Amino acid sequence: MSDLRRYFGWVARPQFLIGFVVICLCVGALGTIDRAASKRSLAITVGKPRVKGLHQTVSPVPDCAAVPCMALTFDDGPNTAITPRVLDILAQEQVKATFFVVGQRVAGREYLLRRMHNEGHEIGNHSWSHPPFIQIPPADMEMQLRITQQAITAAGVPAPHLFRPPYGAVDPTVMGHTRMAIIRWNVDPADWELKDAQQVKDHLVAMARPGGIVLLHDMYPSTADALGPALKELKPYYQFVTVSQLLNITPGDQGFYSGRQRQFSP
Repeated sequence: MSDLRRYFGWVARPQFLIGFVVICLCVGALGTIDRAASKRSLAITVGKPRVKGLHQTVSPVPDCAAVPCMALTFDDGPNTAITPRVLDILAQEQVKATFFVVGQRVAGREYLLRRMHNEGHEIGNHSWSHPPFIQIPPADMEMQLRITQQAITAAGVPAPHLFRPPYGAVDPTVMGHTRMAIIRWNVDPADWELKDAQQVKDHLVAMARPGGIVLLHDMYPSTADALGPALKELKPYYQFVTVSQLLNITPGDQGFYSGRQRQFSP
């Protein structure tokens, strides 16, 4: 009995008993908070989109009906030398773009498509071998689109829902055999012709307008050289978005698009 009094005699003292109860309550509360924080952390991690274990960059989408927006598009890649440079500049400037890729150029460069997707850019179909669609039979059109879709999805990214016809050539037959939204452009800085960084930058800045879809190519060093300076001049006045964000296109939408029509006051 003396041993019991020695070990448990403090229970008879109210001040010690109250202190013990308070400590127990605090420990329980801290455990509840920790479990709740763990659940929130797990929910945030699980909720992020992934491709092959990599996080995709997600940014708030501006309301292009209320603010001036433009969409940069890059055709004819991926290119092992130029596409990474373009992606580095877009990442540095925190700008999203749309890449219309040529199917036969995907093999061996799948990592570039995964990088595009993981960094929040959009990928479109630009045919398998870049023929003018208005000069080939419908069966060939469908084959060009189908095997390009397969090459892109085999790289581990979602199937495109946008198609840019080579050379922008479209007629009723092309539209009738394309089950994707067909995207042209309304701003052409002529990087494919000029191949001079200063001129391309000057043309892009001069031609910029709200609702603009800009035609560029991630295959010319001069385009990559022009991109950073152009963005630094234009970003104070425009939000840069993907084509689907600019035009409010969702998978399954069809039709022919060349830019957003709404205009904004200077």
